[in-house]
Amino acid sequence: MTTSLIGGVLPVLYAFFDNSGQLRQEGFRHQVDHCLAAGAGGVVLFGFVTQFYRLSFAEKVESLRTTVAAVNAQGSVCVTVMEPSPDGQAELIRVAREEGADWVILQPPLGPPAMPSDWIEMLGELIADAGLPVAVQNANMATTQLSNTQLVKLQEQCPNLVGVKAETSAEDVAAFCQSHANRFRILVGDWGVEYPFFARQGAHGLIPASNFVSQQVAQYQAAQGGNWSMVDDIQQKILPLMQFFRERVAPEGQVLLGKMAYGWATGLEPGGNRRPGPNRLDPAILHYAQHLWQRLQTG
Repeated sequence: MTTSLIGGVLPVLYAFFDNSGQLRQEGFRHQVDHCLAAGAGGVVLFGFVTQFYRLSFAEKVESLRTTVAAVNAQGSVCVTVMEPSPDGQAELIRVAREEGADWVILQPPLGPPAMPSDWIEMLGELIADAGLPVAVQNANMATTQLSNTQLVKLQEQCPNLVGVKAETSAEDVAAFCQSHANRFRILVGDWGVEYPFFARQGAHGLIPASNFVSQQVAQYQAAQGGNWSMVDDIQQKILPLMQFFRERVAPEGQVLLGKMAYGWATGLEPGGNRRPGPNRLDPAILHYAQHLWQRLQTG
């Protein structure tokens, strides 16, 4: 895989459950078809949007196999790794490599925050043995963050560290893009709320959810061509619903509403959630989200 493929629009996939909480593999196939048809360069698994914390390891393996088969070499497949132990992270990286993933994103294990120096030591070992291109998630939502200087030093030790999913402060991400876009493939997330700003700073792409793929692909292409007016026009259309997702309780309030809206757009039955997560949305929230979605269709 060439590292230039780590860029563009790479949606992270939802995990769809049935009303009894069973994982539905057809949800991954449906999203892959939807995303690739809309022009996405690939897909990502097992971020918070995929509710990785509600999936067993065996379900992750099955879901990865389903996704790799559905993509069928028509784009890249990335696995986000946030297992709670170093051995668990190494095992998921091994599975990703053997089952056909193209690259991985490493995140700090959930739990009490680690010291950055300890996280760097663990990262160095994982990256050295990965056998794949690696990106590091550097996010305020994560338990541990690295400075821009620490990321550069880590890459000097680990040449296959090729990317960063950058979700710290806007100022830090912009500075990182301006200084290091020639060293790292820099991807932003957070639904894409600030993507027009980060694209102007040199970010290489976006990892959103699968709700606005066609619009965000058009936005990315406009940014590549320097058509910033079009970038901003698209953002003006999708931002109200996107921001309404983002204002829900993270992660499950956001994810439940996002899955409902994906169903409105594509016809996929959203199903239920897996216990002990919430299984219902406030009716007023749901009604207003439908209003925003309908406006988006006619805008």
